[in-house]
Amino acid sequence: MFILLPNIKQKRLIAVCLFLFWAMTCFNAFAKKEFPSLTSQDLKMLGVVNLPKNIVIQESYKGIKFFATPSKRYSNEQIILLKFFIDRTPSALLEYGPDAIVNAEAGFLPSMAQASGPFVFFESTAFNTDGFWSAGSLEDVFRGFIHELVHVYQFRKALETIDLEKARTKFKHSRSQTLWDFAVMDTNLIGSFANITEWKLDKGCITTARLTDFKNAKTSNYGRVSIMEDMAETVSLVTIGDLTPLSDQRIQWAINFLGYKSLEAALKDTFPYSKQFELVKMGSSITKFNHDKVQEYKKKYKISDVAHFVSKNDGHFQEIVSILAQGFSNRGWKNILTKDVTLKHNIKKHIFEYQGKWRDVYIEVISYEDATGYLRKPEKSIITVLSGYKL
Repeated sequence: MFILLPNIKQKRLIAVCLFLFWAMTCFNAFAKKEFPSLTSQDLKMLGVVNLPKNIVIQESYKGIKFFATPSKRYSNEQIILLKFFIDRTPSALLEYGPDAIVNAEAGFLPSMAQASGPFVFFESTAFNTDGFWSAGSLEDVFRGFIHELVHVYQFRKALETIDLEKARTKFKHSRSQTLWDFAVMDTNLIGSFANITEWKLDKGCITTARLTDFKNAKTSNYGRVSIMEDMAETVSLVTIGDLTPLSDQRIQWAINFLGYKSLEAALKDTFPYSKQFELVKMGSSITKFNHDKVQEYKKKYKISDVAHFVSKNDGHFQEIVSILAQGFSNRGWKNILTKDVTLKHNIKKHIFEYQGKWRDVYIEVISYEDATGYLRKPEKSIITVLSGYKL
């Protein structure tokens, strides 16, 4: 028997073909993940909320559709804000969606902002920053937006786990969502988060998670509801730079999840929150705030708002001023104004103004610690933050 060996030219051709095959394999491996197209029956099987009737595409931006109905459309200002939010969103999170942001009628869902499957439902009222039931500031609206994108990400990762054909067959015969319920929880994403938090995964017919130390869990109050909400809260808080409720392990997990090289990179251009003061809703008149500056910001920026913080019991005026000055500097903001003012009755005020990537801020810190002539005076320092957003 004779064996025909390839000559030199044939060997080179084979080598080139093998290299091209390897290169295409690598390219496909690193290309953006393509997800299976889902039919309306698939969405029903996966428990996804049905889109409102008569849905229309109002606009698209970076592959994300803005859905509205003939009677419920986003305003031009809200479209600008949605694009602003998308631009600010870390690219690692946008890689997995959403397919669309849906403007639903009030009452269509139990909350103004909610994710379901590949969709984020975001009512027009979710943008409100005034009133008791509002978000309080545009930064809080953005945080809620990121929170819902994390839920879309969780949905996408679960799709990688589930056998859709098997699920379709099972659902067709029994209308059971057991396979999907298991897939949602049985992912490396959920497992990695559970490993560094107080959540314990109990594997049975359907995987569940329980919080082993509810009282001392280092997350937001809403993060204690479920492991899915804890993850969404963690990522959204780190995205806006508010680390105050979070454990170091959660913070580091979010940094890795979002693809940042370091904590400093993750916090760049974010507001320096602190455990020494907390966000509150209050009337601006109590702060003796510079209302001329408010009018200036309204003229200069398309969107501006005012947020209020108060010091906690152990946070004093000079300490808060130092925390803010150092925090803004460390996070890459440009200082354009620093000024001390003493008002009548010995009320102290410190003024900051900073320029950032996404917004500029004018801040007044006011304290009554050394004030005189008051039968009863505020015990805490008040921080008023005027923001002008760079849309």
